Amino acid sequence: MRDVRAWHLDDNGELVCVMPDALWGVALEERQPPTDPVAYHGRQGKLTDWWSATTGTLVVCGSKRRTYVATELDFDPAIGRFAGEPVELHWEQGRIRHRWRPDFITLTRDGTRQAVVLAPNKAGPQWRERLAALHEVAGPAGWSVQVRTVPHGVRRENLLLVADYRQPAVCDDAHERALLAAFRRKRPLHEGIAASGVPDLLGFDHVYRLIWRRRLRIDWARPLLPTSPAWTGKGRR
Repeated sequence: MRDVRAWHLDDNGELVCVMPDALWGVALEERQPPTDPVAYHGRQGKLTDWWSATTGTLVVCGSKRRTYVATELDFDPAIGRFAGEPVELHWEQGRIRHRWRPDFITLTRDGTRQAVVLAPNKAGPQWRERLAALHEVAGPAGWSVQVRTVPHGVRRENLLLVADYRQPAVCDDAHERALLAAFRRKRPLHEGIAASGVPDLLGFDHVYRLIWRRRLRIDWARPLLPTSPAWTGKGRR
């Protein structure tokens, strides 16, 4: 067993060090990192923030890889809130002192708190040590542990495209109703927009927002183009 301690900011913004069981019920998904964020794997360079449509706040990310996963978390209807690197774990194994931050802490809409970590490109002893320490914390803290792979390929490109339309915007209700009516059957984007009577440029803006909000469905395995088919589906936003 590892003697793992957790550093995080408390309700007053003060840095505290606690045992894992003291993390039970702590809303880390609403907290900032305990100290300045660390670049992914110690790399130098500009750190990235992700503006989350789910929370309406900036989420700290230390790399492009984390940003891609933050995009998926933001798009996931099961996620209610999430934060980047809000807790830092410290422990010793033999003579080696370890310090590590799980990539994200999330709270699902059914009230489950999760530690979300990115699977490395190649799993080695360091990764296995970190994951073992995290599991030792997760039990007393009441967390589940989720290992996510970084999205890639066509799905990632499609998600990044529609994520550009995640910011709140005033959409004309009549235009939205017309577009949803036009896509009651599967048809190409440009065809449905033309059938709706909404001007092309405005229509594409609205359609991408509807895809982000899961009001329109698409085939995520194919590139999202004006000729791509879309059809209506239920969403949460």
